Amino acid sequence: MVVIAPILTVHNRKQKTLRSLECLFSSVGEFKLKVFITDDGCTDGTSEAIFEKYHSVYLIDGDGNLYWNRGMLRAWKEAAKCQPDYFLWLNDDTLLMNDAISRLINWARKTNNESVIVGSTISNINNGVFTYGGMDDKIKHRLIMPDVTELKPCATFNGNIVLIPIKVFEKIGYNDNFFHHSFGDIEYGLRATKRGLINYIAPGYYGYCQRNNPIPPFRRKSNNIIKRYKLLYSPLGANPFEAFYLNIKYYPWYKCFWLFIKLHLNVLFTVDHKQFEE
Repeated sequence: MVVIAPILTVHNRKQKTLRSLECLFSSVGEFKLKVFITDDGCTDGTSEAIFEKYHSVYLIDGDGNLYWNRGMLRAWKEAAKCQPDYFLWLNDDTLLMNDAISRLINWARKTNNESVIVGSTISNINNGVFTYGGMDDKIKHRLIMPDVTELKPCATFNGNIVLIPIKVFEKIGYNDNFFHHSFGDIEYGLRATKRGLINYIAPGYYGYCQRNNPIPPFRRKSNNIIKRYKLLYSPLGANPFEAFYLNIKYYPWYKCFWLFIKLHLNVLFTVDHKQFEE
């Protein structure tokens, strides 16, 4: 039987996490799931609620300082011990469609299980807009719309729904521990591309996930400039040193230095983020 190891990291979003897991287990089909979740210091009873409903889930403790990337890494290292056929990155605010897993695996098999398969998301079930998925090789990493019927190559991707065959893992390894929260998914995709693999966006959509407000907290008018600079360098911000570490590995040095400076300049120019709230 084909074994899939979904990997998640969670922090104080109990209801969203439970809903995401409900959709995950509903989409399992004929495959066997071994789910690994890092509880990164939840204080809202997330772990207890998960264990009460899903006894088979492997829960890994975090101290609240791992954030997304390092939480995913910790869960991944545990998941690798069971030697599954596929790893599945899944955000706990993402709801899989019922046939998502079977479709992803079918597309992975068409690549001889030698490519990362990215599942794109839309915002909601009714008139949803494209929110997350594969991205191009430009330094701004713009999203690429999925095709309707064919695989479409991409340089990198968001980590919301990502299927990684064991053959890819054996070549690329884990996500980079250098990053706290952001950038780990983007770096993994760029690394795979640099090593000669092709990441593919699977046709159509595979889940539902609302897009985050495009105006980051370090540019919001509601925060004063001191707070904005602190937010820039926080794990949930766009830490310039982490961004530079990512960019210098894959892009010309002059672009990396310019973006390092631009991140600091952006703090000076605020935007009314409320105009993007739904």
